[in-house]
Amino acid sequence: MVKITFLGATREVGRSAVLIESKSDQKVILDYGVRFSEEDRLPLDTDLNNLKALALSHCHVDHCGAMPYLYKDLNIPFFTNPLTLRISEILLKDMIKISKYPYPFGPKDLDQWRRNAQFLKVGEKIKISKDIFITFYDAGHIPGSVSILLEVDNKSILYTGDINSQKTNLVYPANSIDIPEIDALITESTYATKEHTPREQLEKQFIDKVLTIIENGGRVLIPAFGVARSQEILLILNKYDVDIPIYIDGLARKISNTYLNFPKEFRNYNHLKKSIKRVNFVKSRNRRAIIQNARGIIISPSGMLKGGAAIDYVSSIIKNSNSAIYFVGYQVEGNPGRKLLDEGIFDYEEKLYTNFMDRDLNDLKAKCDVDYFDFSSHSDKTHLYKYIDDIAFSNSSRYVFCVHGEEKSVNSLAGNLNKKEYNAVAPEIGESYIL
Repeated sequence: MVKITFLGATREVGRSAVLIESKSDQKVILDYGVRFSEEDRLPLDTDLNNLKALALSHCHVDHCGAMPYLYKDLNIPFFTNPLTLRISEILLKDMIKISKYPYPFGPKDLDQWRRNAQFLKVGEKIKISKDIFITFYDAGHIPGSVSILLEVDNKSILYTGDINSQKTNLVYPANSIDIPEIDALITESTYATKEHTPREQLEKQFIDKVLTIIENGGRVLIPAFGVARSQEILLILNKYDVDIPIYIDGLARKISNTYLNFPKEFRNYNHLKKSIKRVNFVKSRNRRAIIQNARGIIISPSGMLKGGAAIDYVSSIIKNSNSAIYFVGYQVEGNPGRKLLDEGIFDYEEKLYTNFMDRDLNDLKAKCDVDYFDFSSHSDKTHLYKYIDDIAFSNSSRYVFCVHGEEKSVNSLAGNLNKKEYNAVAPEIGESYIL
């Protein structure tokens, strides 16, 4: 008997956390992240007695952000890999430093969590306890990302984490054919109702628009997530031999330099190294002020214009009809980036950005070109279904749990899988299931 309890990421994106228990009450938690709403930011509380280990699929804070909280009272192994640990540390330190939300943990707990890290190679099977074994498989989402296979009481459960089985420039895609037979699947559902534009077509559309702006004397601001997305954009620009000054700012600088220390985690490390070495790193506000009026392409977090160095460039670009702001990641409802896309208005939050404190709201209407290019690192509808269909289940039960998606996405995925003779469900928060 195996018990699976969902502590987060149920009919939502954020605070991913799954508790798995053996018949003898030995427990493992897969991911333990945060979400960025004002309430219920942490996973659901649970009994941690006899918790044997944690395992992390990747470094994004919606998957790792609450892990230090568990180490206020625990001293147990946490399974990861060197790159994921290093990037997670960078992101968590930054989150703790800049967040206005009073998270119930701090740097000491982060250090305790880090000291308990145990590294696991892809394909390597490790015994956690007498009832539980763990193996990592490539997830194709971002550098270092893995899917996690747990064998508990002779039942095999695959937790995808975030997966991408489509080709990108940065990492190899996930392939479910590599996974051995399983009894149950816990899968992300982020884009279960959406198709992505074919990558080569999207890249050419993006490059054409960037070059048009530059040729007309404008500048391009690309608000991008510091982890993976900024580097993917660098690779695309280098792939198409874009001979224009490229500037990279904010947390993306530190992540890019960190990536260079992990050559085995990339599809083409030499291409990545070349792409990073040719860019200009912006290391001071004075330098930023000069670049605001310089010809070129600026890549900078935050990807949703909620904060970060990207904000300092908006004022010099948004009113320039020859320039552009091009988003390359999903814009969550209610964020400044989403409002700029939908309404053509940059709306600063709580007067956070001093550049705009004395400006009339009408001055924030975009005269520049604004567009969105869906360079997603998640599988879309077609590829997600193919990933699931290619998995070998050990019996006809074919249990599938759909998580990490908005309610429409998880319900759609579960409903359609049931029509295909899977036993699929979109769990509610706190629900438990027995295998």
